[in-house]
Amino acid sequence: MNGKPLTYDSLKTVILYMDPNTRILLSSRIPSIRIVEKRVPLRIKELELGDHRIRVNGTSYSFEVYQMDGTKNVPDKVSGRSKLNNKDVCDVDEFGIRDYITRAGGMLPGNNGLVEQNLFGEYDRENIPSNEGRLERLEKLLEVEKQRYNQLLNYCPRFNPNGRNNNIFQFMSICQIRRGRSYNQEELELLENEEMVKKAVELTKERIERMKRELLPFENKRYNFRPKFEIHILKGRGIVANHLIERINYTGDLHKAGEYLIGVMFGKRRDFQTNLLKINLKCKPRFPPSLKMKVKRLFFHGEEPLDLDLLRPVIDESSIPIEQIAILKGHLNPQEINHELIENCQFLELSGNIEMAFGCLPILRNQKVHIQIRDLYAESHLFITLIRNWIATNKPIGTYYLFSTINAQPSASEVLNFVKNQFEGSLFFIDYVDIPMANGVVRIGYERDGSCYLVKMPERQLFLM
Repeated sequence: MNGKPLTYDSLKTVILYMDPNTRILLSSRIPSIRIVEKRVPLRIKELELGDHRIRVNGTSYSFEVYQMDGTKNVPDKVSGRSKLNNKDVCDVDEFGIRDYITRAGGMLPGNNGLVEQNLFGEYDRENIPSNEGRLERLEKLLEVEKQRYNQLLNYCPRFNPNGRNNNIFQFMSICQIRRGRSYNQEELELLENEEMVKKAVELTKERIERMKRELLPFENKRYNFRPKFEIHILKGRGIVANHLIERINYTGDLHKAGEYLIGVMFGKRRDFQTNLLKINLKCKPRFPPSLKMKVKRLFFHGEEPLDLDLLRPVIDESSIPIEQIAILKGHLNPQEINHELIENCQFLELSGNIEMAFGCLPILRNQKVHIQIRDLYAESHLFITLIRNWIATNKPIGTYYLFSTINAQPSASEVLNFVKNQFEGSLFFIDYVDIPMANGVVRIGYERDGSCYLVKMPERQLFLM
């Protein structure tokens, strides 16, 4: 049966109600609908920008650098986090040498008089000042690991049906601590059955392969061999294996691929909105100039700078003020908090270093703030300072602060009593204290929500703990 093509308006309607990931895929594969697709509003529930990864409503698009090797069926991933030394790698040079080594002037990591790991993630007691010496040491460690592997292959355990399963973990812990030598008999006897030995063999084989991959760039340089590198863009969701959707020639800058991918997915759109934008980046974000997005909620994770000046140009003016911004970091920088995006948001959530978090509060102009803390009583002096600032600045009615703490009730009661004694004219009740101020009352009290105690400053100038 012959079918007629969709009219322009019908095609727009179909695209509007299509799954966002399906839309993105079709637009990239079918040039004839690309212009129409970009004109149709795109609505996303959750967009996450991570290191070498973009996630759209739970579907992940990752981009990494791979070394292409004609002798293997599977290319080797050379960017990302090393499973040996936990170093993060973005780019490599022409031989495959990692960027953190290049930034160190080509010097291999090792013992410089401080507690530092070598390329294999081990702590060397010996301080080796030269690069050649460190490389020689790494090659010796690889040979020892091969000897250990042969020991395991040839080891026949005494069968012990009552063997403890945790012995394999004890054995692997010894492996981590006692590097650089072969196993002794006592250590091998921790492997009480064939299953344990098999597991130890598998783990050792994996480690040897990783050690070889870490040393390969220096072998390439020694023989002046320049392998081919490519950027692979992979798509995946949940436990489903990632599959390759695009290959890009690598020119020494992985982040160009991220900028390209964001541009293909979201650039040049008339109307693009995400309910939640999550940012968890160790590298500075790079956005194409054609990107504009409407954002309702904005969450920051990780320990890197917020880089709000880089993010602000891509936020559509109609999104200001943003409904909610959450900064979930171990350390908060008050200077970063002092930014128009944060100052103007309707609801601000902070979590991190308590002293820094309290230091941020006096400069905030937000009317609704939530801060997560472990122990309010331990920081009661900061709490008192905050209350004094609240009264001195005569916070407007409608200001609302919420604190979450894991304090038990006795500790919360002690805080109330402590607060009462700091302010003249305060009135103490069973679970709250009222402190008079010019335009109302600050009420400091507490209520329980599950395992937490809540601290609130509701609309009529209450302050609950």
